[in-house]
Amino acid sequence: TPQTWQDRWEGPVDSMQYLRVVVSKAKAMQQITSSIKDRDIFSQTISLSDLFRPDTFLNALRQQTARETKQPMDTLILNTSWSGESKHGKNVSIKISGLQLEGCSFDGGRLSESAPDSPSVTAFPSCSIAWIPRDAVQQDTREIISLPVYFSAARDKIVTRLNVPCSSDKDKWLQCGAALFLKNV
Repeated sequence: TPQTWQDRWEGPVDSMQYLRVVVSKAKAMQQITSSIKDRDIFSQTISLSDLFRPDTFLNALRQQTARETKQPMDTLILNTSWSGESKHGKNVSIKISGLQLEGCSFDGGRLSESAPDSPSVTAFPSCSIAWIPRDAVQQDTREIISLPVYFSAARDKIVTRLNVPCSSDKDKWLQCGAALFLKNV
């Protein structure tokens, strides 16, 4: 892939694969923009793997939250809700998908050990995220682990971190290499 292309969006090294991913992401963006003409983007599920720059999207969500709540951006932290309904109150919330989990399993309630015959990478369920004031966090942090979300399975560049429910033994999840990454297109 020519460096001038990589400068615009860091994608696959193989130029044909790069073009396939660009076309796939462009189609996904067309679908998102056409479906939000009449509706609010925050009422949709957004696949982070469909975005060219998911980290920029998350930062824009943070900026929008700061504007609407009149809070400084540096006091906001990313909060995750796993139930069907959003528990983020008046904060800007969005449902995300398009993530893969490696190193363990997740049943929607908490992390669990993978069975010996289970795949090493599994689809991660959708969740709601919102930037909330740091002092508004009401979670028991003993049963929450902050898992990194990487751009790819190579784990070379991080997008963000998501709080995921787990057992109180956080070291077990660190030792098994639990991490999230964007679904390859």
